[in-house]
Formats: sequence, C-alpha cells, structure tokens
Amino acid sequence: MKKVKKLLCALLIVLTAMTMLSEPFQVPVQAARTVTANKNANKAVNIKKRGTYRVLSKTKMNKDDYIRFTAPKKGKYTLTFSDFRKLKGYTPSERHLGSVYIYKNTKYGRSMQRVKTNGGKSSVLNMCSKAWYNTYTKGRKIKAASDLHTRYAKISLKKGETIYIKSFWTGGKHSYSLKIK
Repeated sequence: MKKVKKLLCALLIVLTAMTMLSEPFQVPVQAARTVTANKNANKAVNIKKRGTYRVLSKTKMNKDDYIRFTAPKKGKYTLTFSDFRKLKGYTPSERHLGSVYIYKNTKYGRSMQRVKTNGGKSSVLNMCSKAWYNTYTKGRKIKAASDLHTRYAKISLKKGETIYIKSFWTGGKHSYSLKIK
C-alpha cells in the first residue's frame, strides 16, 4: 500500500511540474485582423505580414475594390480566399457570385497575373457563396474556371514587391477571409 501511495504522489508531482512548465510555451490564438478595401488601388490598405485577415468591402453593388500585399521577403506565397458573404442581412441560403484578380506592377504598367489555383492556372479566381457552391458546383470536377467557396492562389514575389488584390461581388457590400502563407 505504501508503494502505491508513493507512486501516486510521484506521478502527481510530475504532472504538476509538466503543467507548470508547459504554460509558458502555449501559443495564444490570434483573431483575424480586419482591413477595409478601397475602390482606389493606390489608396488601398497595404498588408505587410502573413496571417489571416477579414477583408471588408463597403463599395456598392457591381463595383471593384482593392487591397495590397507587399512581400516581406522573397518566396512563394499562398493566398487563400474563403467565406465571401454580404456585410448586412446575410442568410446562408443566398446565392451570389464574385471574382478575385491579382495584379502586379510591371514596366508596362499594372498587369493581371496568371496564378496557380484550384483546378489549374487562371487570371480570374471565380468565387461563390456557400449556397451557390452546394447547389451548382459541389460534386463536379474542379476546373480553373469553377465557382468555388474557398480558393487559393500561389504566386512568387521578391522582397518588397507589391500585388494588388481586386475583388468583385454581385451582392454589393461584402466581406471575405484572406489567409496569406
């Protein structure tokens, strides 16, 4: 009986020590930062870090808006767009379409980029609401031109190089999630 008590006490001490030691190593969960897109590309908010962002578009129906991303270092970046929805009065059954375009400054001016995405390469990233996806796209073969609820774009950038992300949504004022890895 004494051996069992000693073993239980030793186990309790070890577990207590592990709990105290592991606490400083816990990583706090960060909420998505919110940024507001602008209808003028040159005045658009400039994101300079990788992470998750909630992008708000306050432009009226059938208008474009922009955000910018400046690469902190040279490398391949993956941008994941998801959860497009109206800002106010959103209902899960709404069916809306939109698109995302990525532009880069070149010696000839601002040029639309062809990026690797779900289903192939494309310069237009077709997006849709979850209801649209579930009704019309789900279960079909994914192509570069498919309307998707979640879509990624892979692009190579040099340090300090800026891309312009333009979005368009048939539902007017909208928001979406952007994850940059």
